[in-house]
Amino acid sequence: MFSEKIKPDNVDDWTCVYETSIESEARLVQAFLQDYGLTCEVLSKKDSAYTVNFGDLSALFVYVPTDQAADAKKALEEWKEGKIDYEGKGEPEDDEADEEAPRGDKDPGEEDDKQNK
Repeated sequence: MFSEKIKPDNVDDWTCVYETSIESEARLVQAFLQDYGLTCEVLSKKDSAYTVNFGDLSALFVYVPTDQAADAKKALEEWKEGKIDYEGKGEPEDDEADEEAPRGDKDPGEEDDKQNK
């Protein structure tokens, strides 16, 4: 009866790109993909008769439209590898990563204070 793993449903024009048993993880992936500009839905197979939050009795699947599946899988792989910046736009540009705020010996407000005295 419970020997087979619950599998994602075949939904017309939608592809499952992520599976988990933790709802917060599924919602985090959903939010990430939506921030990335993709349409995304979570399908819960959680058995509401039990308060089980792990294993096959609480399976959650993250779906995207089939035409966005390749982009979603690529984004998730880059995220897993740590290649995504906080805005979900890919790796930061080299010139952005190397930019630093100008450093000086003086506090920028010091000169203003001297002029106002």
